[in-house]
Amino acid sequence: MEKQKKFNLSIFISTFFYAGLFPYAPGTAGSIAGFIIYISLMRLLNPYEYIIICLLIFVAGVYYSSKAEKLIGVKDPPSLVIDEVLGYFITMMGGFWAPFSILYAFAGLLLFRFFDILKPFPVRYVDKKIGSGLGIMLDDVVAAIFSAIILRFIIVLTAGI
Repeated sequence: MEKQKKFNLSIFISTFFYAGLFPYAPGTAGSIAGFIIYISLMRLLNPYEYIIICLLIFVAGVYYSSKAEKLIGVKDPPSLVIDEVLGYFITMMGGFWAPFSILYAFAGLLLFRFFDILKPFPVRYVDKKIGSGLGIMLDDVVAAIFSAIILRFIIVLTAGI
């Protein structure tokens, strides 16, 4: 991505405070940023607050990613990682009723990265068929739903919760 000469809010938000500008594996960098925020703050919210924040991130992601994509001139540029942050947060909804565990938080990170990179159906379909900011956000939401279901299954099997 070409360096911006001046501050641009769309780039700032959609790269999740520039985490997406990490030179190697920006999607993983965005997911790790989500992981750090989750273990620091998000896990302390009640489920309603958590869902509201996820909805706000989704709306902001659609809006600002659409604008940033046009500015950059590339369809779904790797530097736009707000979708990975939201994807990780949605994945961790699979652990809502379990006590906090760094192992479950890390398992959620691995599961989300697996589905986000592999893009099984319908993730790949959403990625290819829906454009702009909505498509940028939705393919990660679908990957996160797969990840959350499997994380929930892992938690039930290991903790019985």
